[in-house]
Amino acid sequence: MTRRLTLILLLSAGAVVIQQQLLLRRPPRLLDLSPQPLQSGRAAVDVRFSRAMHRNNLAAESILSPALPHRWLGQGNRLRLILEGEAPIDGPIALTLAGRDQRRQAMSPQRRWWDPRPWLLVTRQVKGGEQLQLRDRQGQWHPLTPVWTSLQSLVPLGDGRGVAVVSSNSTGKETIWLKRLSPRNLASSPQRLGPPEPGTLEALSQGNLLFGHISSNLNGDLLVQTGGLKPGSESLELLLANGKQQSLDLPSSGPMQLLPAGGGLVVPGYDGISLRPIQDNGQPPQVLPGSRELGAFCATSGRAVLIRHWPDYRRSIELVIPGLAPRQLHLGEQAVLAVSCNGSGEQIWAVFGIWQGRRSQHELVQFDSKGTVLRRRNLDPWTLIPGTGVEHNPVDNNLLMTLTQPELTGGRAALIDADTLQLKKTLDEPIREARWLPAG
Repeated sequence: MTRRLTLILLLSAGAVVIQQQLLLRRPPRLLDLSPQPLQSGRAAVDVRFSRAMHRNNLAAESILSPALPHRWLGQGNRLRLILEGEAPIDGPIALTLAGRDQRRQAMSPQRRWWDPRPWLLVTRQVKGGEQLQLRDRQGQWHPLTPVWTSLQSLVPLGDGRGVAVVSSNSTGKETIWLKRLSPRNLASSPQRLGPPEPGTLEALSQGNLLFGHISSNLNGDLLVQTGGLKPGSESLELLLANGKQQSLDLPSSGPMQLLPAGGGLVVPGYDGISLRPIQDNGQPPQVLPGSRELGAFCATSGRAVLIRHWPDYRRSIELVIPGLAPRQLHLGEQAVLAVSCNGSGEQIWAVFGIWQGRRSQHELVQFDSKGTVLRRRNLDPWTLIPGTGVEHNPVDNNLLMTLTQPELTGGRAALIDADTLQLKKTLDEPIREARWLPAG
């Protein structure tokens, strides 16, 4: 009996050793690709392998078609492919991933297709009211919600997996909704690429709301800030991308904004704006005094652009660089209607309102990070719809704006070259607002 047991144990141990040796000799495999939400460079994708890879060898043997400037970062079995350069990306990219692991075992080449371009979302004016719609690459429109009397605001989730909107009915009652989406920007064949698959529509608020404000970060978290008709009915909820929910207790005098990278938010106050962590760390908040408002985040650098209102009715544009005092880029009497910046914060765009006689004209101006005016262009006969912004798309280097003319009903989605400031295209469909949905 003892001999038999010993033999069984020896055979089992031998099988384990053989299995381990076979596993060690297996070549590396591609396990997963996922878009990188912080969008280092122009766009990025995270790649996970079964084995720790030799990064330089992977970079040498892998192929991008079309050929685009890029680099590989990371170590081990998790690496990141970052697209660089300035040439617009106007189609999907074929990724042929090949190389050797750190044992010099070769991986069988794997091909995947990646489309890093964002999708155009609009609040479209239709019969009976307004509707959230998405435009595909062929120019077709896809309804994502029912038709409501009006849509007050539109906020895409930073990971591309949904859109939050605030609707208003005929009595003025506001409701906050979340439309879930499943991205299809990474696939095993070009035929599998396409616009995101629509998912469920969830109501995030109940009862009569006096106001509803929403904000998202690049991780896909959603901040829902509401206030009811009764005193003390204000609430602040953080819906995390992982499905968890957290109630926050922070005083504020206006709409809050999540920081792009997560972990904190910008809180307006009566004496300035403050930067606060979501989890109280016992440290006093960072405060910028004065009548300032957040204009735009420069997502990949931690920089931000602020609009400051002075007592003599002048306005200034400030660039905030972590660890430094705000840098003034502009000071003047013009109304600052909207600002935007690229990811690094080295380029800033602003829309100014200028009165010409009895008529207001809008001017688009490009600055560098020192405040030097690089280009300016009068948008006449177009003007920016009040309350809409300017969004920079690093993939094709375009600015997205919602413009209108006196004789038009509603606005029009407009694409403007971020370098030349030339108007490239306007869409004919009447809309309230246009936004980019990240590829996800």
